[in-house]
Amino acid sequence: MDVFDMFKIVLDEHSSRILDLTNSRSMNAAEISDLIGIPMAACYRRIRSLKRVGMLREDTKTVSPGGKSVVTYRSVLDRAEVVLHDGRLKVFMDVDGETSSDQMLL
Repeated sequence: MDVFDMFKIVLDEHSSRILDLTNSRSMNAAEISDLIGIPMAACYRRIRSLKRVGMLREDTKTVSPGGKSVVTYRSVLDRAEVVLHDGRLKVFMDVDGETSSDQMLL
């Protein structure tokens, strides 16, 4: 997936909120869903998308008192930046210690 496609995911309101919420501490899907105010199914769609592009990782796995597996997630996105300079749109992403960038002529 190229950097522009990754940035499109960050532009999604709920995905960006998930990244923001999990930047400072790990959270499970139920916590994220409650804080953002979206259904669990929508939350899991965003989580899967963010994991697929490497911006979110599973942090811990535990078992609830009811016997269900509970996974917490943590953002590994350090920076997402768009710059318009000399007619070129440049995108920079720092994910899990690695920088990716791309540009296009407008």
